[in-house]
Amino acid sequence: MYGGSLVTTGIKQIAKLANVSISTVSHVLNASAPIGSEVQERVLSIARETGYLAKRRRKASISLLSTVLLVGTKKAFPKSDRNFVAWTMLNAFRKECQSRGIRLIPQIEEEDEINPDNIVQAVAKHRPQGIAVMQDDRQCLIDMLYKLPSAAVILSGQDQSMRVDTVAPSNRFGAKLATDHLLQLGHKRIALLTWGNRRVAKQRMEGFLDAYRQAGLEAPLSDIIDVGDYQQDVVEENFSRWLSEHKGPAPYSAFFCSADNVALGAMKALQNLGYSIPNDVSVMGFDNALFGELSSPSLSTIHVPMEEIGHVALNLLEEALTLPDGERSARRVELGCRLILRNSTAAPNPAYSE
Repeated sequence: MYGGSLVTTGIKQIAKLANVSISTVSHVLNASAPIGSEVQERVLSIARETGYLAKRRRKASISLLSTVLLVGTKKAFPKSDRNFVAWTMLNAFRKECQSRGIRLIPQIEEEDEINPDNIVQAVAKHRPQGIAVMQDDRQCLIDMLYKLPSAAVILSGQDQSMRVDTVAPSNRFGAKLATDHLLQLGHKRIALLTWGNRRVAKQRMEGFLDAYRQAGLEAPLSDIIDVGDYQQDVVEENFSRWLSEHKGPAPYSAFFCSADNVALGAMKALQNLGYSIPNDVSVMGFDNALFGELSSPSLSTIHVPMEEIGHVALNLLEEALTLPDGERSARRVELGCRLILRNSTAAPNPAYSE
């Protein structure tokens, strides 16, 4: 450890300990000029261990992040606004970096899963202070992120080993909130439309089941329908097939959908068969995508604060850079969701009530 206190340690002392000029220290701490990675790491290490970074960060007078590597799959980086959730999160993250003067380096994986080796190579090439990973919290990836010298955060994911920072919406509680609303309207048979084995979908399924358990009802595992994907056109096709095979939506008077894209595809399938929403059947979404607000009828849903994730993620990266290794526990930030009531839900039609 280097000597010095939070009060007396300043740029002059850091410059002396790092054997560099005062102007070099200033450039490193304020990301105001390109400095060699070896010198940059030496200055930041001394500033961190002396407590200078933590002190200056509390006064909001220092920018520790100059470069962030943003990693995601091609599927997570949408080509169009159809993938509204990812688009919103990406756009908000980009704007937040721009407002803080942080250079954002996108790393787009062609496969459906991120290759940890590619991140290692990108870090060696770009030497970012921070790494932000989109929607991938596989253990092999977390193990690799933990070993890297850069601070890391996972957007819309969780680390069950509690070693890497994560920020995500409250998927489970949000799903319970949606299901509670449908139960309170009087719906007795509610089907969950979901897809695949992604952690987000599983968390929302658990919230759906939690609502039943808390209401003293049997958890309806048989009422969970996998529609194969979250893309609207795929959902419409698969759910239309399900409706045809089951001769309509009965015995269900409501459908809770694990994403707004799923809800919009389900509504179209129902409407194509002549069912009126919500007069015949209610549909509830999750995400609060713009297209749900503009649909006919407008979609009742759960608002996910995707626009806040970037702000929180960058704060976590900066916080991780201020404290010496081993003196900070990993953070798990869960952002609250809220119910948005529009025109796609109503009390059940007696024709579909038990």
